[in-house]
Amino acid sequence: MSEEKDDIEKILSEFKKQKKSKERSPVLPLEPPKRREEYIDFSKPEEKEKTPNNKPKKRKNTPEESERLKAEKRTKSAQKKEKAKSFFKNLKKSVFNKRNLIILISIAGVVAVAFCIKYAVEQSKGAYLKPYREKYPDTEFQVGMLEKYCDIIGQTPDAVGYIEIPEINLSTAVSADKKMFPNAQSCTDGAEQFNYVVYLNDNSLENIYSSAQAYNNSNGYILYSDLYSDYNFKVVGAFYTNTKAEDDGGYIFPYNVTEEMTPDSEREYISKLESRFIYSTGINITRRDKMLTISCPTNYRKNFRFVVIGILRENTNIKLTAKEKTNIHYQQVIYDETGTDNPYKYAAKWYPEIILTDEEGNEKTVQKTIKDYE
Repeated sequence: MSEEKDDIEKILSEFKKQKKSKERSPVLPLEPPKRREEYIDFSKPEEKEKTPNNKPKKRKNTPEESERLKAEKRTKSAQKKEKAKSFFKNLKKSVFNKRNLIILISIAGVVAVAFCIKYAVEQSKGAYLKPYREKYPDTEFQVGMLEKYCDIIGQTPDAVGYIEIPEINLSTAVSADKKMFPNAQSCTDGAEQFNYVVYLNDNSLENIYSSAQAYNNSNGYILYSDLYSDYNFKVVGAFYTNTKAEDDGGYIFPYNVTEEMTPDSEREYISKLESRFIYSTGINITRRDKMLTISCPTNYRKNFRFVVIGILRENTNIKLTAKEKTNIHYQQVIYDETGTDNPYKYAAKWYPEIILTDEEGNEKTVQKTIKDYE
């Protein structure tokens, strides 16, 4: 019992010593943690983490090993060359064997014959022009021109057509030169021509087609050629037109339009054209008709012209009977002189909208104005 008591006293004594020791050295308070900016310098570039280089150092080949590697490379190179040589040798055998060689020669022969035939055909097409080219070396002759006009073209190099009107004893070339007679109205580049317009230098044709009675006594047909084809045109109407805008309220009707027009423009053109005819033949012009327009000087009025309209017809045996019209679209100056009211005074001053096509086949429309026909 006394031993246990001594142990307890010993433990208490030890506890008292520890307590006194803590009282002599008090615990200091903990410091607050540092902010990130206080232990990281952001002005310095970030350093990449260095990793130890664990790659083993490359061992140098011994002279024997180096020689062995070189020998292997030479062997591989020789094998590749031998394979390529063998490939081309086999290709040559397969292509240039007797059978294939015959086939190749046959194909080449067929191609050569085809080219020769094409060349011969082209040459034969233009063979008829050779004597005319020799006879008229300064004149350009195009393949497709009718041979019967070759001498005429040689004598009139700027000829663009040929016209025959037996009733006035006219049979002559038509020139592109406006100073020559007869001459033809040009067609705008890029446009398709639907109306051949020819200008004469006398009023002989007026006596044949200036009234319904005169028309009924006529043949009614005019031959015109563009030098590549011959056309027969049936006369379907005639009218008088002004050439000065002041004679019709500032308007000149563009009867001499040659270019293909937009559908709406062409329909309006035909309507205005037929309203001016001084007699009716019972033929209505359509958009599908190819036309011939002949313009002549006249004594009817100063600065006026007499115009005859024909449409393409192959059958020259058709006989038309003309009838006088009562409702004719005259020029304003005529209504003013006769003191009558102009029923067409509010009609629009129409000018054609033509179609142009470029070399790539793209189409565009162009609106003509009075400046094109003054």
